[in-house]
Amino acid sequence: MKIKIKLSKTTDEAESAHIVASIHDLLVEILLRLPIKSLVRFKVVSKKWHSLITNPEFCYLRNPDPNPAIGLFLPCSGSRTDVSFEFLPFSNQKSTNSPFNKLNFTEDPSGIRILQSCNGLLLCCSSWTRVHNLKYYVYNPTTKNFSTLPNLEPRTGISNQIRGMSLAFDPTKSPHYTVVCIRGFETDSDEYRYQIESYSSNTGPWRICSEPFTAEANFENGVYFNGAIHWINTGIGDSLYYDIENQALETMQMPPIPHGWDWRDNFYFGESCGHLYYMDIRGSNIGFDVYEMKKDQSEWFVKYQVDLAPVVAVYPGMIRDEYHPTDWCYYAFSVFSLIADEEGGNSFLVLQIPGKVLRFNLDSKTFEMLHEFEGAEFEDFLRFSGTNAFQYMESLCCV
Repeated sequence: MKIKIKLSKTTDEAESAHIVASIHDLLVEILLRLPIKSLVRFKVVSKKWHSLITNPEFCYLRNPDPNPAIGLFLPCSGSRTDVSFEFLPFSNQKSTNSPFNKLNFTEDPSGIRILQSCNGLLLCCSSWTRVHNLKYYVYNPTTKNFSTLPNLEPRTGISNQIRGMSLAFDPTKSPHYTVVCIRGFETDSDEYRYQIESYSSNTGPWRICSEPFTAEANFENGVYFNGAIHWINTGIGDSLYYDIENQALETMQMPPIPHGWDWRDNFYFGESCGHLYYMDIRGSNIGFDVYEMKKDQSEWFVKYQVDLAPVVAVYPGMIRDEYHPTDWCYYAFSVFSLIADEEGGNSFLVLQIPGKVLRFNLDSKTFEMLHEFEGAEFEDFLRFSGTNAFQYMESLCCV
């Protein structure tokens, strides 16, 4: 026979809890020590708690530095209107539940895909529809809150051809974010030009922020770093960046280009914990340099030198030489992301090889398997193409 015993708080315990909750500074100190997932649940306790936890000042106190990424969202191949994602946590010591498998925070018949991740927020858009019907969203996967961006209005002389959308957000500087849009149009002389428009969650509607300009840049892959959106040049000359605060379009030195380099080759260009990185990655070369941009954006320097020969020795399935002479091999691998950990000395690459994902420590040169894909024993190819992966960071910031 089972006996159920109901435990209840004594009057003294209830009064003590009430007293603690009524002392604002003490309550803040207690909440600051809780994990973010608990804080998300505790927002519904009362209006007071909701106001406290969503306050930008509390968010900053909770994380004075941007949270390090704890995983990646990998877009799976599928229909254009049925976009799904595989979540890859960085820690293999404890399970981390995926925040989502599909982006269904709002009804969008076209499906929703991710364009960019920036310090805990995701810039998303309709997956497949006519250009003038595209919807753009800023989504916080931790709190499940989102905002729909206002539509871009047609302007005289400017087509609705959107060449790129990028998100700029730094919670250590401001609770507000900016979205930068590059629109392209042809002039009367048949010259193709670009123009920058921006939207601020603080000041509101879209506005033109630049004179028309010409450029050779990959505007689809903008990276936020040091208060600006950066784009890699796809031709000859300097790269570009747009300074958000000063509303100025500037040039930046291109990363060092190896002999015979072609912009269509596989490269990695990304940011982590306030550092901007670039790698020229070729399947014919398992040794490459990791370049980092100086904070003043004056030049690139070699931060790490990578040699994947020890990885190939353990996973010889990376070698692809059946279509090439015996003295030249192709290696199947790609870099999903570089995650910086300057203080701990544990910066690492998230490295994809056939059927698996590895964590390659850039300081110790050691590696371990993070994830093995289902059916990996039958795979001799890379499941995910390119470096199209999006960092996930826990954040309480409002959108």
